[in-house]
Amino acid sequence: MDAHETLKKISVLVAEDDEMARGLIVGGLKPYCGEVVGVADGLAGVERFKRTGADVVLTDIHMPVMNGFEMMKEIARLKPQQKFIVFTSYDTDTNLIKSLEQGATLFLKKPIDIKDLRAMLVTLTYEKGERLVRLSEAVSVNLTKEKIYKNGEEIYLSFLQNKIFWLFAYNINKLVTYEMIEEFVYEGERASKGAIQNVILRLKRELGVKFKNISESGYILVGDE
Repeated sequence: MDAHETLKKISVLVAEDDEMARGLIVGGLKPYCGEVVGVADGLAGVERFKRTGADVVLTDIHMPVMNGFEMMKEIARLKPQQKFIVFTSYDTDTNLIKSLEQGATLFLKKPIDIKDLRAMLVTLTYEKGERLVRLSEAVSVNLTKEKIYKNGEEIYLSFLQNKIFWLFAYNINKLVTYEMIEEFVYEGERASKGAIQNVILRLKRELGVKFKNISESGYILVGDE
């Protein structure tokens, strides 16, 4: 797959409080990427990510309401393997180290050169190998392509089941709390534990995978990473 085809398949979320800079970045990427959305602060970035996700999140560091570091931390809590590109105006190592702690992969110094940014996106999204996780003898997931396989055949879930399943898939062998499910899947709306439990029971039946019930806290999707 060439660079052009790679970019056409990805979605990008741009968090930048400078309206002109944000417009230039979004406008510069839209002709090349599958989807590009811009937001003006970190909180708006988190809210947008909860609704639609993004293959790559581009973020400034200094923003109102919620800064780039805080946004990255919140997004990485929902999707630990999330890919980031951090814009920085500073040469100080402190900011870069803090970014690395939040899981940032690449850094780009302002002013942003769109050609350099496109090259970074290609580098970041080009997978040298696919990350496969086995959940049972019959079921495995491709975390790179977000696909689920049962007995070698790709299977599809309902919209709600899919959102809940991928929250667990990106947190395999980790506790996913009821609060996380409400925040990510139901976008902050209250959902009864019974309703959530019913979806998880359907996933267990349909996929034949193991969810470990952790008292009143939530569930763990058990798998061999």
